[in-house]
This record gives sequence, C-alpha cells and structure tokens, in this order.
Amino acid sequence: MKIATRLLTTWLFLMSASTQVANAGSAVAFEPRSGKMVNSTGHPEHVAIQRAMAGARHLYGPNVRILAATDVTGYCAVGVASRVGKTVIVGAALGRPSAADARDIVLDQLYRAGGIKPKIISRWRG
Repeated sequence: MKIATRLLTTWLFLMSASTQVANAGSAVAFEPRSGKMVNSTGHPEHVAIQRAMAGARHLYGPNVRILAATDVTGYCAVGVASRVGKTVIVGAALGRPSAADARDIVLDQLYRAGGIKPKIISRWRG
C-alpha cells in the first residue's frame, strides 16, 4: 500500500509540474491602425506568438504586430491611454505574480509615456 501511495504521489507531482511547463506563456498581437488586439495564452511562448498572430491576421488583415510575449505563467494586463494630438498608446504586462502587479505596471507604462486617462482594457491569467 505504501508503494502504491508513493507512486501515485510521484505521478501526481510529475503531472502537475509538466502541466505548468507545457501551459506557460502568453502573447498579444495587435493591428496598429485600429488598436484591436488578440491574445493567446496557455502555450509555450513561440506557440502563443503564432496563435496570436494567426488570429489577428484572420480578423484584421496582414498588418499586425506582436505587442508583447512571455514564456512565464502569470497575470497579464493590457491598457490604453490617449495622448495629446489624438494618438493612442498601449501598454502591456505579461507573466506577473499578481493581478495588481500587472495592472500597476501597465498604468505606470502609460503614465510615463505621457498618457492621459489610462485604463486597463483586458486582464487574464495565462
């Protein structure tokens, strides 16, 4: 019985560890003119980038770019702010240890870039 319990415990540990590694990462792709975005989560970084780009191209055409990508599992946030002259700036934080940390980083990015009335437009864990 002890051997079976140890094997089960070891198997559960290995499965949870491999799941965390396999499901890490996020990417955000956007279309610069409209500012519309697509994100992909729960994949290694290179796969998340491919999926985000494919989704953005499908929805918004070929003129899309990667805004941010990471191979770290964590909280993510994307925000926008306006700037004098009617331009829009975008900020992103991916793979952060807490939702508040992701939010604070994005808002700080937007303020430092001269953003007016910054706001978070998307949050997720991935």
